[in-house]
Amino acid sequence: MAIRLILETLSPDESTTRRLGAVLGRWLRAGDVVAVQGPLGAGKTRFIQGLAKGLGVTDPVQSPSFVLIQAYPLPDGGRLYHVDLYRLSEPGEAWALGLWDLFEEPAVIAIEWPERAAGLIPEPYLRVTLSPLGDSGRRVRIEAIGEFPPERLEALLARLKEQVETG
Repeated sequence: MAIRLILETLSPDESTTRRLGAVLGRWLRAGDVVAVQGPLGAGKTRFIQGLAKGLGVTDPVQSPSFVLIQAYPLPDGGRLYHVDLYRLSEPGEAWALGLWDLFEEPAVIAIEWPERAAGLIPEPYLRVTLSPLGDSGRRVRIEAIGEFPPERLEALLARLKEQVETG
């Protein structure tokens, strides 16, 4: 498993976390998977709300904690699947949930609590780790897991750096 650090930065508030998600969302395309991890309250749902906005989702995005998978239509006719695995206790439950079927679709998939599906997420994918810092700040780390085309990752890094520098 190849791991490449794309960006590590500080987000002082929820709106910055959403903006970083939106920048990533504009870069994503069908077939991409984003695994968003961090403890409760770290901003995973806020990040995915931004990601959805960047993809062009107009519906309100909420954490699908009770339904586990929520689908949102994209302007190009595709879908964003927002998956929340918090309530699962072991990877086999993710398999039974039908998570694998989603990977077969030409959709963008954003997964909260991806560690609950350890070993089931196909490479390549992006891993976003959110670590709380004080009241509303957080450290945001974005890594590519597996082999992405280098030019795609360079384009993502340029977009994210621009966002961080201009705020």
